[in-house]
Formats: sequence, structure tokens, C-alpha cells
Amino acid sequence: MFKDFVRSAYLSYGEIASKIAPYFRYIAKDLKKTGVKYTLIEYLSLAIFVSLIVFVVELPIITLILSFFIHVVFALILSFIFSFAGAAIIFFLFITYPKVQVANLASKIDKGLPFAVSYMTAAASSDAPPITIFKSITKLDEYPELKEQAQNVIRDVEALGMDILSALRREAKRTPSNEFKNLLLGLESTIKSGADIILFLNNKATYLFDNYQRKIKTFSGILSAIMEVYITVIVVGPIIFTVLSSVMAMLGGGGNILATQVMVSFVIMPIISIILAFYISVASP
Repeated sequence: MFKDFVRSAYLSYGEIASKIAPYFRYIAKDLKKTGVKYTLIEYLSLAIFVSLIVFVVELPIITLILSFFIHVVFALILSFIFSFAGAAIIFFLFITYPKVQVANLASKIDKGLPFAVSYMTAAASSDAPPITIFKSITKLDEYPELKEQAQNVIRDVEALGMDILSALRREAKRTPSNEFKNLLLGLESTIKSGADIILFLNNKATYLFDNYQRKIKTFSGILSAIMEVYITVIVVGPIIFTVLSSVMAMLGGGGNILATQVMVSFVIMPIISIILAFYISVASP
């Protein structure tokens, strides 16, 4: 069904997308790295189509709502502005999505890479061929993104008949992770020169784990600072605010204290907590 939607978008706005495509060529590489199966023209057509749908849907709804408060002419003008802004935001999100998705995939691959290289080192120690080394990564179900990268190399060799060096170079161009790219190119050079694969992988694993430990130490420092902020703002802050606002209310200078206390306790504090939790989740190595 979604393919039909994309096809309709392409048939309707493919010509417009072709004209603006030269300004968005950088998106094509990101689309390949994220695994999106659509061409740049198709993707831009979809972005235009969805943006126009948002504009058409928002325009009458916003006009109807604003007409209850202001004159219908001004409501129509404002709704046009808001609808156009909404459509522009949707188009912008489409344009930035591939880059954000590439960064997200690269982060997930990098997190599992130290453990994957350890598996590869163990496989290489048994004098296994290079393709078998990559098959060892496919056993890492905890890191599906990294597993998919290894499966791409295996598919290129076993299904498409490519030699291992060509498959490594091809995947190095497609992977969103610079660390995995360096691993593939380094492995290609090692195989081509006839050097010791076990030594290369062992050194690479040591480097990756050292880098991983540095990230852990840095994150632990950040986490300590966040804990202090959380205790001060979320735990102690509301208590002090409640006491002070109650005293002000008794003295007669606090205004609508109850509404303010409810807003702070049940709206602002939870929002701050969610933001801190989201940041910890994103920053965690």
C-alpha cells in the first residue's frame, strides 16, 4: 500500500522533484546508507506530496478555528501562513531525516563494534577464511544494525559472486559508521598485503575497547553532573518552592499560588525529568 502511495507521489510530482533534485544530491548517499529503497526523485516526490496534503488539511481546519475569534478574512490569511509553515516544516523533516537516520545507525553500529571485532578475532584465530569471520558477526543478535552490515558482505560474496576485497570496498562505501568503514578498509589492506589478520583484528579490538572505556568514563562524569542537577532541581527545588510560595500566600502577596504549584509540580518538573531521561538515553555509550 505504501509503495502505491509513493508511486502516486512520483507520478504526480516527479517532474517537480526532478527539477529540484540537483539541490538535494547530498541526500542520495544518505538514502543508500539508511537502506531506503527509493531513488532521490521518488523520495523528493513523496516529500512534496505529503507536504501538500498537510497544507490542504490544515488550511480549512485552522481557518474554522480562528474564525471563532477573529474576522474570517484575517482567519484565512493567518491559516494560510500557518498551513504553509506546517508544510514547510514537514518538507524540512523529510530532507533532514536521512542525515539524522545515518547518524543514528552509525551510533548503534559503533556501540556494538568492539564486541563484534572480538568475535572476528576469535574466528580468525581458527584460521577461518575472511567470509567466515563476518559470519561470526551474524550471531550478535543484540546488535541488529551491525549484523545487517555483515550480512551485506556475505551476500555480495556468496550471492553476487564478488571477491572478498571488492565486497569489503563496496560495504565501506555504504556503511554509515566511520569506525566500521575503517575496519573494512583496514581488513581489505591486510588481506591484500598478506599481513597477519589476527594481529590486525586484535589491535583493532584493543583500540576500540580503549575508546569504549574512555566513553564510559566521560559518560560517568556527565551522569554525576546530571544527578546533581536532578537532586537540586527536581527533588529539592519543588520542596523549597512549595514552602516559599505557601509563606507568600499566607502573607497575601502570592497571587494564585495553588495554580502555580500545580503547574510546577505536575507539568514543569515532569517535563524536565523527561528531558533529562531522554538525554541520558541518547548520550549513553
